[in-house]
Amino acid sequence: MAKRTRRQLLGQHFLHEKKILMKIVEAVDPKPEDLIVEIGPGQGALTFPLAARAGKVVAVEKDYVLIPQLEKAGPSNLEIIAGDILEIDLNSLLEKKKAGFKLIKLAGNLPYHISSQVLFVLLQVREKVERAVFLFQKEVAERIVSPAGQKKYSPLSILLQNYFDTQILFQINPGAFNPPPKVDSACIRLLRREVPLYFQPEEEASFYHFLQQVFHQRRKTLVKNLESAGLKRERVLIVLEKEGVKSMSRAEELPPEVLVRIFRRLNVLFG
Repeated sequence: MAKRTRRQLLGQHFLHEKKILMKIVEAVDPKPEDLIVEIGPGQGALTFPLAARAGKVVAVEKDYVLIPQLEKAGPSNLEIIAGDILEIDLNSLLEKKKAGFKLIKLAGNLPYHISSQVLFVLLQVREKVERAVFLFQKEVAERIVSPAGQKKYSPLSILLQNYFDTQILFQINPGAFNPPPKVDSACIRLLRREVPLYFQPEEEASFYHFLQQVFHQRRKTLVKNLESAGLKRERVLIVLEKEGVKSMSRAEELPPEVLVRIFRRLNVLFG
């Protein structure tokens, strides 16, 4: 087996096409009163244009080899933090850095193998972040914005859409990166909602657990999945009847607001 390069191990695909870089900058919309946190600045292709317009850019870079050049070439309003975004306490970091700034925005060309994990990091800091603009594998981006009835619709889709207005802005072909990935990419923007769309933050943990149960085996009906989770079939059928949902329905067919109502009824009646 051929030895993997450092870039391959870290999942690095550096974006080099200037028109696309500027489209991403426009999506982030950095302003002098903004603090931008960039995840994985790489060689600085996006970092430096962001810093030219933002109040400050804090860039979290895992690859220590890239850091000296970033620090040497970067402007005075750029701070490089050596570390792994999945291990750093981002909430504490934002708390320390936010003073004097109106909005906090996240950006990044993310390694595909950590994209879902980064989205859970975003959920942890959602109250502090006004928007996030990320480059993802196209399939991941489609999962984030997916509505009910599509194969990519998932618990993570529902969680993110509850707190953010999610939108795929444009697609990017592999040739825009060095080295080119094997799949298409997409730029996605997540704008924080002032008010959660479907459920309240205090319900999140238990509702997400419910979603994991009902999506556990997608080809099975919602009733079957809840039976497997330990609920009595008769109880589930009572709730579905009250909501006007057919007993043979699958979770992936039901919009978030219906799933929330089923979850709440089950909790109230049989919790």
